[in-house]
Amino acid sequence: MPFLTVDDGTKVHYLDTGTDGPTLMLGHGFFMDAEMWRPQLEALADEYRVIAVDARGHGLTEQAPGVSFDFWRLAWDCWQVADALGLDRIVVGGLSQGGFTAQRMALLQPGRTRGLVLIGTGADAYTEKERAGYEQVIVRNWVERAVPIETMALTMAPVMIGGDRDEHQRAWIEKWCASDPTRLALAARCLIDREDLSSLIGDITAPALLIRGLGDQAFSPARMQDLADGLGGPARFETIVADSVTHICNWTHPQLVTPLIREFLGGLTN
Repeated sequence: MPFLTVDDGTKVHYLDTGTDGPTLMLGHGFFMDAEMWRPQLEALADEYRVIAVDARGHGLTEQAPGVSFDFWRLAWDCWQVADALGLDRIVVGGLSQGGFTAQRMALLQPGRTRGLVLIGTGADAYTEKERAGYEQVIVRNWVERAVPIETMALTMAPVMIGGDRDEHQRAWIEKWCASDPTRLALAARCLIDREDLSSLIGDITAPALLIRGLGDQAFSPARMQDLADGLGGPARFETIVADSVTHICNWTHPQLVTPLIREFLGGLTN
């Protein structure tokens, strides 16, 4: 399993197809890890090199003790992985918080960003109501264990992951129940306290593909349309319409999501 120790001592874990072709680097959603991109890693490897990075506090990445971070820091983690692999121009992408990171990657290195794949995400900060809700759910209920993890996992999975309980949700429920909830303490602050990027995303001129699952309760169609309209380059916005599709639509409905990504990647000429 590949790891990269970045400048502050954090050991960043990532999955890498190592295959020939243009590179797509992907970031996962909160509570998830790089394995959520397994369908795309397997399906796109025939034409592309696909890399999925574990964000700090998630998966197998080993966070340097006591070091706080924000999404700009996560973006630099990803660029350091690209540098270590000798990659210059890549397509960056992500779902939810992975999309927050991808937007910052594009702002930090516009000349190296060929395009963006943004799924179930946005550019704006959370509203006060949203912040209060996430403080309760993530910080108090999860990190501080005010509610049993098993109870939260069973409640969250159908809403966040969607799909079929056995096929799509069960492995993640088991992973959550076996995890150390305190690992997410710093990641929670990164998520909840992130700043509004709306005034900056006009500087992102690379082409973008935006995707939203029809039943996504985290990001409304209007919120994602605002993101599409605010980007400085051409942006295509697609909705995944299917039974039980919610936030993590790439995992539950890869047969609908992956062809859109492949088509987008194939249309990039730069």
